[in-house]
Amino acid sequence: MHSEKFARVLRWGLPCVLAATAIPFAAAAQQLPPDGPAFPTIKLTGGSPNPPLQEPAPNPPDKQSEWNMELVGHDDLQGRSAYQPIIVNENGREIAYVGHHTGAMLNTLTGVVEPNGTSLVDVTDAAHPRYLSHIPGSTAAGEEAGGAQMVRVCSGSVLPHGVRGKWYLLRPLGVEAQEIYDVTDPAKPTRLTVIVDGLNNTHKNWWECDTGTAYLVANKPSEGWKGQHLKIYDLSDPAKPVYIRDFGLLGQQPGATSHEGVTGGIPIHGAISAGVDKNRVYAAYGTGANGVIQILDRKKLLTAFENPVKPTTEEMLAPQIGYITMSPDQGGHTAFPIFGEPIPEFQTFQALKKRDFLIVPSEASRGDHCMPNSDGSRPGPHLAFMIDISNEATPWPVSTFRVPDNPGDYCGRGGRFGTHAVAESFFAPYYGKIAIFSWFNAGTRVFDIRDPFSVQEVAYFIPAPNKYTMMFCPDGVSHPPGDPKITAACERAIQTNNVEIDDRGLIYSADRAGTGLHILRLTGHAKDVVEAK
Repeated sequence: MHSEKFARVLRWGLPCVLAATAIPFAAAAQQLPPDGPAFPTIKLTGGSPNPPLQEPAPNPPDKQSEWNMELVGHDDLQGRSAYQPIIVNENGREIAYVGHHTGAMLNTLTGVVEPNGTSLVDVTDAAHPRYLSHIPGSTAAGEEAGGAQMVRVCSGSVLPHGVRGKWYLLRPLGVEAQEIYDVTDPAKPTRLTVIVDGLNNTHKNWWECDTGTAYLVANKPSEGWKGQHLKIYDLSDPAKPVYIRDFGLLGQQPGATSHEGVTGGIPIHGAISAGVDKNRVYAAYGTGANGVIQILDRKKLLTAFENPVKPTTEEMLAPQIGYITMSPDQGGHTAFPIFGEPIPEFQTFQALKKRDFLIVPSEASRGDHCMPNSDGSRPGPHLAFMIDISNEATPWPVSTFRVPDNPGDYCGRGGRFGTHAVAESFFAPYYGKIAIFSWFNAGTRVFDIRDPFSVQEVAYFIPAPNKYTMMFCPDGVSHPPGDPKITAACERAIQTNNVEIDDRGLIYSADRAGTGLHILRLTGHAKDVVEAK
């Protein structure tokens, strides 16, 4: 095993320190996605029924709130609106890569105002993060059009044709292109290549480091597809991208005469691959409305077609094993798989002792104090769902993740209230035990999922605003301090956008409103859930 690959893979299998004590778990190295096809084995540690917890009310919006979580460290990210963080152990150094939304801020390292792009932060000392560099993004107008929201990173020693010792970053350039950077020295990133340009949509990519297959979210208008969909590439040699095919939900392809879902042309938000051994890809469509979740045969997705740009109806359906259409007021933001979850109540049964699930959040998109629609009806709250996929042809929801408006008066706090995303790391001590969500103005929320039929919230963290925190206005967009569009109707509001985990068990919370990156750890009962044997 290459030394860099060993360093990246081994971090998922060694004991890590959470707070002052180590979390014991299997020490055998495992190759977990996106570096390999293995998945952690989940042990039965939860009881059923779980006694209800007394969740404390949060502090007022201008103060930090925490329950069974504590703040370890913070980086202001130069006040940039943050989207996706990932944390990579690069030869013993913990590097946080953070994608950003549209905007421009002063790069304090260079003294130059730069369009928001990608921040690289050394978080090896989590209590004292060190900002290393900023890669400028696109200057396109619109909150979702510019910046460089998504980040994925692979080691050249894991990629089949990468350069040993190198590290590569995959990101969109606004909605215009998808590109790769050499980040071997995270303080001096350099662009390696443009994978594809001439686009008008990009979003949430997935990159299999062990095979090099990348599922890029994109759309090139000249090709006739409806909305953002998958453009699949072989990036096993990041310097030489090889196009494989386009794919999406039936009804998106050029010349479509039929569709799946409540309407035609529902765009994808992102896909997660379970790799070669599981031979599955999970695709989430609709983002915050008209959601569809699709279970795909990975091998057929990559091979069962003749025309890669204009597939037939049969070729669109060939990889599909199962799908479920969600309520029109809910969307598919993410579809994160949990394999082999033991069911506490079923351990004495002859069957159903273990089940497979998807965690599916729907993205809340309105920041209007949960006000009624024009017809007087109140919009439905955005939730997250536990979907049983044990029988893949018939996925079905079995429980719901929900944060009530009260206590906390989240509808009255300003900004968006509701789910956004779930952490996507297959971290062994947490996998199958807890699910960590970003919930916009309700912060980071942690749920015990050991009984997937009765999930229970066990922790939360809501940061306090700081000097960079943006104003959320009636136009539904966050505006930085000093923006002339700010009026008396605007409010300073936390907007926790995405959350992720590192190999030490620390949790990273990125704020869409410019408040920065908060580094957290579990305490109390939430820590006990993770440590349970």
